Amino acid sequence: MIAIDSDVLAVHHIFTGDTRYSENARFMERSVQHERGVTIYNLLELCGIVASAGRVAEAKTLFQRYLTAADMQVLYPAIHLESLADYWASHNEELMKRIERGMRLGDAVVLWVAESVNCNAVVTWNKRHFEGKTSLQLYTPTEWLKVAGYT
Repeated sequence: MIAIDSDVLAVHHIFTGDTRYSENARFMERSVQHERGVTIYNLLELCGIVASAGRVAEAKTLFQRYLTAADMQVLYPAIHLESLADYWASHNEELMKRIERGMRLGDAVVLWVAESVNCNAVVTWNKRHFEGKTSLQLYTPTEWLKVAGYT
């Protein structure tokens, strides 16, 4: 399973004038044949970007579309509920493990989910946010296309 980062989704849905758009679109088109997902945090971030541009209805539609998509899983963190205190202790411990690797909160939650659901790669335009902080493979959309044999 590959986890797709917010920046790839933002270029796909919002920043269609970006110089990376055509390569990004090729990645989105080709990766549909592979097991792929987006963390709930990336999806919420994407919807926040859309909503902050005054497109709230579009953000709601986008959210629902991803929740029901057959070709993209929404990935959630592994949570073990015994008590509210245990939940928050476990949640904070998992995030701190990643923050202690030198990560910001947003990237830490994405990595937590990707690692906890056994993704084997993260596809992002911002590899530097994750490099040296995970054993998962890191690819830009262009690199993933090459590795997957689409070039």
